[in-house]
Amino acid sequence: MNFKDECINSQMFSWRHHPLRYVAREDELAYGILYDYVDQLADSVSGLVSTPSFNQFLLESCQLLANSLDLIHQGYFDAAFYSVRQAGEVILIGTLFSNLEESERKAKYEKWVSLDRFPSFSELSKMLRSKDIEYRDLLEQMPEINELISKLNKRANKYIHKQGHESFYTKPYEVVSEGARHIREDFTDYFKTTVKVCSIFRLAVDPFPILLNDPECEFRFPDCMTFEFGQSFINNCLGNDFVERYIKTDYYRNWVNAIKSTFPQLKEATYSVSNLHYIDLSNIKDILDELDKLTLYEATAVLFTALFSEKVIAIHITGTLDAFGNSARPSSGLYLSDMSAYAEQLGRVNVPLAEICRLASLDTSHEFSPVSSFITSFSAASDSICIETDKLLDDNEVELGRNAAEEVGQLWKQIKTGQCSMSELKETELFKRIKQNV
Repeated sequence: MNFKDECINSQMFSWRHHPLRYVAREDELAYGILYDYVDQLADSVSGLVSTPSFNQFLLESCQLLANSLDLIHQGYFDAAFYSVRQAGEVILIGTLFSNLEESERKAKYEKWVSLDRFPSFSELSKMLRSKDIEYRDLLEQMPEINELISKLNKRANKYIHKQGHESFYTKPYEVVSEGARHIREDFTDYFKTTVKVCSIFRLAVDPFPILLNDPECEFRFPDCMTFEFGQSFINNCLGNDFVERYIKTDYYRNWVNAIKSTFPQLKEATYSVSNLHYIDLSNIKDILDELDKLTLYEATAVLFTALFSEKVIAIHITGTLDAFGNSARPSSGLYLSDMSAYAEQLGRVNVPLAEICRLASLDTSHEFSPVSSFITSFSAASDSICIETDKLLDDNEVELGRNAAEEVGQLWKQIKTGQCSMSELKETELFKRIKQNV
């Protein structure tokens, strides 16, 4: 259709056209799915990058992607395309900073912060490729990515720079519906490809979003702030072909070998103690076998949970660890860093948690958070072990706990000062007693 003045005059009622006319319904653009891709990208934050923090650039890119979805939803499609383009540019800068040598990184960062002239996207990409062998190795596994970015950027620029009648808000009314379909399709392709590009830049910093799902690395990490990329994200954004090539790179294999040589592979139940502080007493034998692979406080929590297994809700090693088990009823999740101090004021043995909460001025009146358990505090070296139970401990159990705390406390001092190893816990009377009863 020709876009002539007479056409405008005859078919447009007003020059002012709200962009909402061009908005796709939510089911047409699958907003929820696209937002989920952004969430997964944001969850892949790295715990390994020094200042200037890559995570700040990653999260800024995610914010720009989220903004683009809000903008396209409101009909501001040119601004939406621009926000997507910015997302790819911002994360590339963060990746570059993370992969430069310290002195050069500081110099480049100072130019960026002071708003001096800074390289363009294409210049940054060339710089990163020339400076970082590992990044170049990644791109070699996906040689089409540069061409893909260039092609989509050129298409997006037509909307951003208003070239062609389809990019106009004031085009004739009868072509709006068909134009909106093209906009939706182009935006969705551009959005998903940019998420893919951002993911690749993320993986150029460290491989944890993929590595955490690797069977060779399963049950090895005691804790990790990074979440792995889900299978749906890989299928629809990153691509299974890319992942298959990525895990064969020297860059990735070096990381896997370093992880395997640093962290032992635990049994699932032991890993749950280490990673979640969840003590599954139905698999206590597995945990006891690997007790020396846990931290000192984690191992202590396991021993005391097993000691009072039928009654224990949670173990609170004050100010250090909060662990729960599956023997008694579920924990309310209430944890006070100074719980032992309150328990000591109230008698130390079988102190109602509700009384501790009252002393700490905590409101426990909410019907969904009943506080009806009991706290018994045992001294171990300079720390306290608070046992949360759903029933009262009898005199024999209290004495058993005191003896166990004394024995463990003596060993704590030696382990902390390097006089003995964690394996010595398996030689204690407490461990032998528990081992006989499981």
